[in-house]
Amino acid sequence: MSKVCICLCVYNNEFGLPFVLNNINKLSKLFNKTQVLIFYDPSNDRSLDILMQYNNNNNNNNNNNNYTNNLNNINMEIIINDHKKSQTRVENISFARNALLDLIRKKYNHYEYFIMMDSNEYSCIGNINTNVIDNILKRNDWDCISFDREAGYYDTWALSFDPYIYSFFHFSNWQKVVQMMRENFNQLLNDYKKNKPDQLIPVYSAFNGFAIYKTEKFINCYYGCTIDLSLFPLHLIRGEQELTGCKITNQLTNDCEHRHFHLEAIKKNNAKICISTQSVFAKVKNPPPNSRGPC
Repeated sequence: MSKVCICLCVYNNEFGLPFVLNNINKLSKLFNKTQVLIFYDPSNDRSLDILMQYNNNNNNNNNNNNYTNNLNNINMEIIINDHKKSQTRVENISFARNALLDLIRKKYNHYEYFIMMDSNEYSCIGNINTNVIDNILKRNDWDCISFDREAGYYDTWALSFDPYIYSFFHFSNWQKVVQMMRENFNQLLNDYKKNKPDQLIPVYSAFNGFAIYKTEKFINCYYGCTIDLSLFPLHLIRGEQELTGCKITNQLTNDCEHRHFHLEAIKKNNAKICISTQSVFAKVKNPPPNSRGPC
């Protein structure tokens, strides 16, 4: 049993939040102490009301000596963003995630783990399987772990694996690259499920809406949507271009923020980034057609 910070970036997440917070209640049973950290961007819905009600309920329950539910080891801290937002979505989400990391550095750096968890209307709203996470926490062969999903793996943008390490959006023919990448990754995922079900898949970056991090391996790293070529093994970039027959573009902005974070942890701390072939969240119906994508 250990301590964890669970980090949420919240913006117009009225639909998903109740499901996510309910899953956090269940998840907290695996830890001695759970600190929920929220970065809230002023929204046009009831997101803040939902958070405040949840926080108030926790405080009331913590003051009730007869209360025995798992909520009594959860505290919540909310950062309300008062900075001017960028017109670029990944810049805003990088800023939010870095603000949460700054809070961990200042107040919770002694917590063994932190979790980044999406609060949208599909990633983490299915019923959580805490047994999968409990088993993962007992292993010592990862520093960051994310998971497959019953509904299918969707977060290809945050994904980097050999030989596909570079952002597919930053290739001249990105549609071709992402198609090849998805086909290759599905083959890899299926191979592990069939032939190596107990092994973790080593990657350079992955998120898929929910990831657990060992704090000591990531506390000195930062999210960023600008591509830092010094973090990439250049021979892999060359190999990806040769494999796909496509060239990378000169654009170095608007990348998925997770890639920088994970590659920096690999370079600085030799972090082991892995994917479990097991699913944490039960499948739910498809998200609304206007829902925003990952990262």
